[in-house]
Amino acid sequence: MEKKQNNSMSPYWQPLPAAFALAGIIVFIFATFGPPASSSGFVTTLKGFLQAVAPDYAAAKEHYRMLPGPGSWLMTFVIGMAVGGFIGGRTSQNRLDDVPVLWRQRFGNNPWLRYGATFLGGFLILFASRLAGGCTLGLFMSGTTQMALSGIYFGALIFLAAMITARLVYGNTGRRKTND
Repeated sequence: MEKKQNNSMSPYWQPLPAAFALAGIIVFIFATFGPPASSSGFVTTLKGFLQAVAPDYAAAKEHYRMLPGPGSWLMTFVIGMAVGGFIGGRTSQNRLDDVPVLWRQRFGNNPWLRYGATFLGGFLILFASRLAGGCTLGLFMSGTTQMALSGIYFGALIFLAAMITARLVYGNTGRRKTND
């Protein structure tokens, strides 16, 4: 039996410190803002835009009436995710490539293809979450931390969908061959 090597050069956080950091962020959000984390800030900004250019349309939609207006903490949260991700990626001890090795093996080294695919994936997630009338991040992150059955169930479905999507996108690319 082969021993698993400890890869101290990994560009990723170790699981335990990452879990404590995530838990700390969730506690901070609950303690300071009250409502659970949500990435619906884009929609609040869209609401503000529509109120300026098409006020009758925005007023007629129940969805927009339910949301807080622009300038709420939701948009700050979305901007914070982007800024935090950028800072985290650029301050890593190891150089992170915008085009991961697995992507390069399957689709080539064109960063714009990667950016386009990432944007399309993000758009589909946003569209689906708004179509469902909620935020996937809020249900998964807040629901599981509160041990809500709906959050745990949804989390399991997210991981199942991610595994199926990864198989469809990447196929067997990067699969290691082992001799048993």
